[in-house]
Amino acid sequence: MDPPFKIIIVGGSIAGLTLAHCLHKANIACIVLEKRPDIAPQEGASVAILPNGARILEQLGLYDAVEKLVKPKDALNMHFPDGFQFSDPYPKTMNELFGYPMACLDRQQLLQVLYQSFPNKSNIYAGKDVIRVDQQDSHVLVHTADGCTYEGDLVVGADGVHSRVRTQMWRAAEARWPGRISDREIKGMSIEYACIFGASAMVPGLDERHLHSRVDNGTAFIIIPGVNGRLSWFIIVKLDQKYQYGSAPRFSVKDAAAWGERLTDKYIWNDIKFKHIWQNREAFAMTALEENIFQNWSFGRIVCIGDSMHKMTPNLGQGANCAIEDAAALANKLHDALRAKHPGDKLYDDEIEDVLSEFSNIQVKRISRIYNVSWIAARLQSRANLVYRVLLRYFAPYAGDKPAKRVQAGHRAGEIKEPFRYWLQLRLHFCYWYQWHQST
Repeated sequence: MDPPFKIIIVGGSIAGLTLAHCLHKANIACIVLEKRPDIAPQEGASVAILPNGARILEQLGLYDAVEKLVKPKDALNMHFPDGFQFSDPYPKTMNELFGYPMACLDRQQLLQVLYQSFPNKSNIYAGKDVIRVDQQDSHVLVHTADGCTYEGDLVVGADGVHSRVRTQMWRAAEARWPGRISDREIKGMSIEYACIFGASAMVPGLDERHLHSRVDNGTAFIIIPGVNGRLSWFIIVKLDQKYQYGSAPRFSVKDAAAWGERLTDKYIWNDIKFKHIWQNREAFAMTALEENIFQNWSFGRIVCIGDSMHKMTPNLGQGANCAIEDAAALANKLHDALRAKHPGDKLYDDEIEDVLSEFSNIQVKRISRIYNVSWIAARLQSRANLVYRVLLRYFAPYAGDKPAKRVQAGHRAGEIKEPFRYWLQLRLHFCYWYQWHQST
């Protein structure tokens, strides 16, 4: 008897571990190969869980664990270079519209929730550096640096912006159909911004129920109190030029410290300056911010999801949520395809390619909307030109609930199906999320 259809997930990321949960619920066999020795390392970074990600985590039975770790936000405080500041109830309005708060937590905490709650931890392997992916007749082989080889029916690259699987997918496409992946696609990722990010001890005067933003010419501050009992913060800075992926400068801790010292006199809220946050720092680093959404997400029996296919700046907080959406959408397509087969039958090459093509087409269209808003948000908050400066200073403070309602419309317009409607009991939120559920 043939072994069951099996998926090899490369990357124990938010996308990879969420997909593992989705596949488990769908009764589809999978393993996860993570390069790092630790599934949930402490990197000092935080993530936002927004309604489009929260509803999927809840359907997986994971949201209650996440909710216990977060301090819901009910206001966004924004400070301008001329001293003007205002408080916007945007986070509270989002909660009222969707039934989920704007939640922020350590990336490590979210990974721990995803890992610790996975029923088959023996199928998650750490310290597995994938070096090559080979497509064979009706199966695929994944080779790791420690000399191991894993065989499956499909490989999913959830290994981040510097994806090894993406490179292997392009290699396979070029070998079979030279020119299939255009040079423009391969070189599509660019870098215009960098981010200094870190964590500090709490600073008196910064309410943990509030988000704080300082907008400036070429610089945007995002301060998130109450993340694991600390302040989590991001500073997005405009670089001196636009770089192509692979050519951007690498930033050391010394570079990050120089930027931090340079910005200490910037006011964040009332009489609190960034220096008060900087003086309480516990961890910090600096990284380039890649931006792009690729158009080709799959080839043969290889598909990529998450940051390997779409990378945004953190201004909108949608990176993790889009990755969660990818996982749910892919699991749905695979589940539907396998349900249409006789029990125990596998998907042929052309069937897999059709499934992955349909998935990619839907997600490119869906994520492009969010990516475009994120692209604008980065330039709006860093006041990249006169139009953005005028809009942010003279329109945003008086827009009321219009921004939240525009976001609401965007979330509800998503084309992914309601995840796991065949196999999960859903706890309904009696709000707009309920309308999403009813419409699918």
